[in-house]
Amino acid sequence: MTKSRPSTSRSRRRSSAVLLAAALCASAAAASAQEAGETGAAEQPGAQAAAGAAAAPQASDGTVVSPVLTLNQDAMFTQSALGKRIVADLERDRNALAQENRRIEAELTSEEQELTDKRPVTPPDDFAKLAADFDEKVQQLRQEQDRKARALQQRLEAERQNFVSRAAPILAEIAQERGALVILDNTVVLMAFDVVDVTDEAVARLDKEIGNGASSFGPAEPSPALRPTPRMLRQTPVPDGGAASGSGD
Repeated sequence: MTKSRPSTSRSRRRSSAVLLAAALCASAAAASAQEAGETGAAEQPGAQAAAGAAAAPQASDGTVVSPVLTLNQDAMFTQSALGKRIVADLERDRNALAQENRRIEAELTSEEQELTDKRPVTPPDDFAKLAADFDEKVQQLRQEQDRKARALQQRLEAERQNFVSRAAPILAEIAQERGALVILDNTVVLMAFDVVDVTDEAVARLDKEIGNGASSFGPAEPSPALRPTPRMLRQTPVPDGGAASGSGD
């Protein structure tokens, strides 16, 4: 009787180990099933999106027909040959203005130092007049340089409006071909299929029909013409070479 106890204890330990292993296996299987279910759920929206895009009606040339199209107008401006030429011209002139500002600042700094050197040997009344004349000169130069900087900004706005006017007929043609009633800026669209985005197509047509715009006036207006909206005329930043900074005091 005494010799059978160790055997019974070992048997119980083996049974416990088997049960523990079975429990661990069952837990791992459940975790794998849950992970697979979550993965499938995560992939489902992508599959639905692909199915939705494939189900969209298409024209004879394979393009998607949709009453609503999207466009990144900033990309259309900065990536097209016409937009690049406008930006390059304005950046060149801004850099020239910045260089002029630096030259004026250096000249004023030198003149101010000369005026400071004259102060000990100049009568107070005479020096006060020289200082007042110098201050007036500085203010006039600052106002003139600020006026030039504002003129460049106004020129950018005018060029942007001209760009939109020249791009509108091309966008209208794309809208007509796609059966679209409206083209929305994709920055204000919550969600859309890539197949309704016409940015690349618009850039390609602009480059083909207008190029950099140096020697053409764009295509004729189609009927009906696309009506540009105020958002299409929003300002486009141009790299600032420091031209807007005022001259030195």
